[in-house]
Amino acid sequence: MNDLMTLQEIADFARCSQRHARDVIVKLPGFPAEAPLSTPRNRLWLRNEVRAYVQRKPAKLAQIPQIRLQAA
Repeated sequence: MNDLMTLQEIADFARCSQRHARDVIVKLPGFPAEAPLSTPRNRLWLRNEVRAYVQRKPAKLAQIPQIRLQAA
């Protein structure tokens, strides 16, 4: 198992769009900071920190309204 999570993996984990994960989830108070190896083009988070956050705050993620993207 990889110790790092991409933004897409966080979106999959939270069952939301990548855009929602980028614009809302990773900006929640207390959400883990990006991993030291993270770059602006390849943002990464430590998997164990993200999982620990979700286990501490499961209701917080459930209350976030999901953004439904419509086809143009």
